[in-house]
Amino acid sequence: MACIEKIYSVSALIGNGSCNANCDFCAGKYLRPEAEENKDHSRSLEAAIKLSARYGGWSLSLTSSGEPTCDPDSLTRALEVYKKCADQGAYFPNVNLFTNGILFADDNFCDEYLDSWRDLGLNNVAISLHGVTEEEQAKAYNLESYPSLEKITGNIRDHGLGVRGTLLLRKGGVDSSKKYQDAIHTLIDKGIDNITSWPVGNPDGSRNEFSPSRLGQLGIKTWLWRNAKKCHGHVWGGGVYDYKGNILRITDYVTKHDPKKDFVRQLVVFQDSTVAYSWIRDGALCMK
Repeated sequence: MACIEKIYSVSALIGNGSCNANCDFCAGKYLRPEAEENKDHSRSLEAAIKLSARYGGWSLSLTSSGEPTCDPDSLTRALEVYKKCADQGAYFPNVNLFTNGILFADDNFCDEYLDSWRDLGLNNVAISLHGVTEEEQAKAYNLESYPSLEKITGNIRDHGLGVRGTLLLRKGGVDSSKKYQDAIHTLIDKGIDNITSWPVGNPDGSRNEFSPSRLGQLGIKTWLWRNAKKCHGHVWGGGVYDYKGNILRITDYVTKHDPKKDFVRQLVVFQDSTVAYSWIRDGALCMK
């Protein structure tokens, strides 16, 4: 057993589990029975933020078992917890909201919430991208239509927030070096110049029918090695690259906690208020 030297980040599930999309490969559905109001959730989130900050943490990510913006009040409450922690010294330079982006095409929604969320500490909105066109997005989300990416990103930036793209690697979608290269170029042209990618899989980190081939993933990593400059690696795998002045990240969505390591990639705050050392709770409980 190793002593923990670093807790890099906190990921928190928020919201009531509702969603305005219907992905075939949703990783959050199995957690929706827990998506109820829990009086201890804010306390667990505060404890996780302060613990991570004490061990050098630098990032807070807010997500959901559904779509977090469908329950905007829960997002406000989570950011109020963060603001309290930041005012007491537990500050993170990166506070990210992970979203399908749909509601950010609504001007009234953005006007109602984005300024207050920014004032509470949110600084980046990460849009989940299964393709680079509205048609590809609509198909992946099982919707009749998906809003203009330019409209979504424009609204977010108009309220002083940064835009990130989460380009998901999926069989039949972006699953090869050629498709990855084309997607990266298109997204950069659309103004999304900070892009993170990971392969779609099961919540326990195993592969499923939607996962890209291992050969395809290797091709994407080889493309990055040949065409971009590596800025730094992650101790859990993957790394950050400079591609012509744009930021590209490649990583795994799930990292199983290893008690032999001296670091924790992230503390995960579940909606039942449990805090674990990874998304895979078995053998990784921190607080309950």
